[in-house]
Amino acid sequence: MEDREALIQRFKRYYEDNRITADIDNSFNDAYEALTFSVIDEIGNCAKREDLHSIQSVVREFDEIRSSVHGSNDSVKERFEEEYKSRH
Repeated sequence: MEDREALIQRFKRYYEDNRITADIDNSFNDAYEALTFSVIDEIGNCAKREDLHSIQSVVREFDEIRSSVHGSNDSVKERFEEEYKSRH
């Protein structure tokens, strides 16, 4: 099985891709939405392979991100923005 990109890394990548043309809030919201859809696709692919372990892993990762975002997305946004600025 190939190495899977961690969801938090995917979320950051989506944020950076959006940040090029949008402000912080829109970039963050669009990245979160894109992440959600990518998780649905990934879980569907795992289900086709009957890979319960991977489904559980993806759901666990997404739950951690979701609780971070809903708890205080300002701190998550700030961290993403700091990382974005350090690369650009």
